[in-house]
Amino acid sequence: MQILTGKQMHEVDQMAIDGGIPSLQLMEQAGDALFEAFVQNVEKTEKIVIVCGGGNNGGDGYVLSRLLYAADYDVFIFPIETVKLSLETRMNRESCVVAGVPFIDTFEEATLLVDCIFGTGLDREIQGTYRDVIEQMNASEKHIIAVDIPSGVDSATGKVLGVAIQAHETYTLQTGKIGLYIYPGRLHAGNVHILDIGIPEMYIQSIHPKTHLIAKKEMVDFLPDRFMHSNKADYGKVLCVGGSIHMSGAITMASLSALRSGAGMMTCAVPESVREVIATNVFESMIIPLPDVAGIIAPKAVDELQAQLDPYGVILVGCGIGRSEAVVDMVKMLLDSKKPLIIDADGLWAFRQIQDQYTDREHVIFTPHPKEFADIMNITTKEVIDDFLYWGKKFMEKFPKATLVLKSETTLIFHKDEVWINTYGNNGLAKGGSGDVLAGCITGLYAQNEDTAKAAVLGVFLHAYAGDRVKKRKSVFSLLPTDVLKEIQQVLRKLEEHR
Repeated sequence: MQILTGKQMHEVDQMAIDGGIPSLQLMEQAGDALFEAFVQNVEKTEKIVIVCGGGNNGGDGYVLSRLLYAADYDVFIFPIETVKLSLETRMNRESCVVAGVPFIDTFEEATLLVDCIFGTGLDREIQGTYRDVIEQMNASEKHIIAVDIPSGVDSATGKVLGVAIQAHETYTLQTGKIGLYIYPGRLHAGNVHILDIGIPEMYIQSIHPKTHLIAKKEMVDFLPDRFMHSNKADYGKVLCVGGSIHMSGAITMASLSALRSGAGMMTCAVPESVREVIATNVFESMIIPLPDVAGIIAPKAVDELQAQLDPYGVILVGCGIGRSEAVVDMVKMLLDSKKPLIIDADGLWAFRQIQDQYTDREHVIFTPHPKEFADIMNITTKEVIDDFLYWGKKFMEKFPKATLVLKSETTLIFHKDEVWINTYGNNGLAKGGSGDVLAGCITGLYAQNEDTAKAAVLGVFLHAYAGDRVKKRKSVFSLLPTDVLKEIQQVLRKLEEHR
């Protein structure tokens, strides 16, 4: 699902106006869509106060007020700005006066507040009376519905511009806005509902949106093809390189996840001291035992594995592999091989030390969490968390042929100039081993379709949505990565049914 910034949405609005939809009519259509949403979701017993600013977001609020009043809702207008109004907003305010909609200067007795203060065009910090009103609304503990975007949230980045409405729900117009789905904006938006206001799709497509919201209904198109006339080799020969004496579970879960995601053949290259763990837990896997020192791969393991790489179509490196100079050499050898590669966990630690040699490497997927990503970018974890989108794009400037899966509560996938945002998942996934299951899932999918973006997007969805399904049966306290691993097959089955 394509989503836009406020600036892009303004361009779409202008194209619609230039194409023959008057701006006043566009505002009326927005009000109509909001009215229909309120009729479906808001009881007439509510005492509704619509807080209106002076821009077009306020204008939408005035249209909504008039329509609700005409339908016998108990509705009142709280105007913050009465002088500096856009032309369309002024006209709709006057229509409310003529219609007899009551104006008030307090919302103390309201049961429902509607935020129509600032829309998606806000690009400055909120101060003065506006700040005071927003803080009062947030402190009121009343149910709040934001129109288009919670006032104070940057529509392009999700950042809070000084202060922002803490909405329980957001009714956004025509398309989703990026800032609604990225932290901290996501925390302010509540449940987001997209309302069609009648703008032709051709105007949206004409600006070529590059940011997508991962949607379950679209994931069927990301599934790899499978054929009746086929064999195991047709679905990819995967090599998982990792494991160590203290982290044998990581490579176990990753390899099982790749198999559960459809990989045709599996081989695990692990330290000799870990081979029994794989042999007794991953029956479907072949094993390449590697020389080790104190349970971590030895330097001579690099040459031994290099001589055996030829059969494998996709390689995952890093899960439980540990940290040593031999690990750095192993990752370097695999990058030099030009084989399709997924780098996770301590593989990313190794990559950090040699990254400048591989800025042009293609067919590689990186799967860092914020700390691993911060180390690669030589910045702080806080800087990453404060602006995932910015730093992800900076990474892609340095590694333009790679695919980046930047993990967080809202995982972002970067590929060329496109970004996918994932809002599935829950805090039960915040457990050691969860990333190993995700890395394996992406690897198994990549082995089947050789498309890094599709594998990354579908893998992130499968992992997160499987976690959501498990949450329905188990407490988030008790949810385990192995629960998610087992649930992936059920999510895939559901997608298959909708092919």
